Formats: sequence, structure tokens, C-alpha cells
Amino acid sequence: MPAPDTYHPGGHDRPLLGLRRRPGRLALAVFRLPLTAYRHNAGPAVGRTFVAFTHIGRRTGRPHQAVAMVLRYDETTDEVVICAAWGPQTDWYRNLQAHPAAKVQLGGREFAPQQRFLTEAEAFDVAVGFCRAHPHRFALLSRILGWGDLRDDAAIREFTATHPFVAFRPVVRLEPPQAGTAAGL
Repeated sequence: MPAPDTYHPGGHDRPLLGLRRRPGRLALAVFRLPLTAYRHNAGPAVGRTFVAFTHIGRRTGRPHQAVAMVLRYDETTDEVVICAAWGPQTDWYRNLQAHPAAKVQLGGREFAPQQRFLTEAEAFDVAVGFCRAHPHRFALLSRILGWGDLRDDAAIREFTATHPFVAFRPVVRLEPPQAGTAAGL
């Protein structure tokens, strides 16, 4: 059996888009398309599928932006949960460990966030919920990112033990735009 970082479902010798453990230039360009949308004020087109966030560099202290797929959105708290798809060495995750996120953009809204790191049990619940709600999207992500076959609970538990999950929620609850106002027209 190949090493864990080279195993690919379906007997493929390379994952879709040619990803290994880290994304190449083409994959990064594709994965950053939602961030480009947010930068051009097209957040509403992205909806709640992707979240953009500003994090502070742990060494430089400079702001950086990243985008991640929303794995769970809680309408009662406006909390979004994301995963560090490349594992705990992901730069944005390491930056969030050093400094909390400065800003989060979700759809057409922007907010100052509270952040928290999920426990393995919470991450498992999120991953299973996402897998059940979006089985085709989950399978495609697994194939593109080279995660392997995550169709059983044991594989998902192993994944959530090695891939950190982060939740953002607004410091102040977001209110929907009011009808008849400029934002609610």
C-alpha cells in the first residue's frame, strides 16, 4: 500500500488537479477565486459557501486574507465552521493560533469575529454533518485534496484528529437588512 500522503481513491496515481500535500499554482488560483470575488465586492454571489477572513501574520504582524469552504453555518448564532484542509501546518491556521482573526466576510456581510478552535468531537460532528448534507461535494473535495476515502466513521475520525477546525461568529449578532432601507431593497 502506498504511503498515506500518496494514496488516492479509485486507484488514481495522482489526485485531481495534481495536488500532493500542498497546492500548486494552478490549484491555488482556482481555490482563491472566491477570495477574488470578495475583494471585488461580489460576496453575495459567493453566498454562504465560502468565507473570507483576514488574519495577522504571526511573524510579520501584517494582515493576510484567506478563503475557506463553509462546512457548517448556524443561522441562530451566525457561526461558520471551516477546516484547515492542509493540516495544522497551514499558515492561516498557525496565524490564527497566534492572533485571532481581524475580520470575516460571509456573503454580503462583514464582521469582527470571535473565534474558537473545535474539539475533535465537535470537528467529527461537523464533518459527518457536511458529508451527509453534501455527499457529492464532500467526495469531490476528498478527491481534489487527496484526502483518501472518508466514507466511514473511522476514516473521518482520523481526518478530524489531524485537520484542525475553526469557528467564527460575530462579536455582535448580525441583523438581516430591513425591508425598505438602502441595504434591504
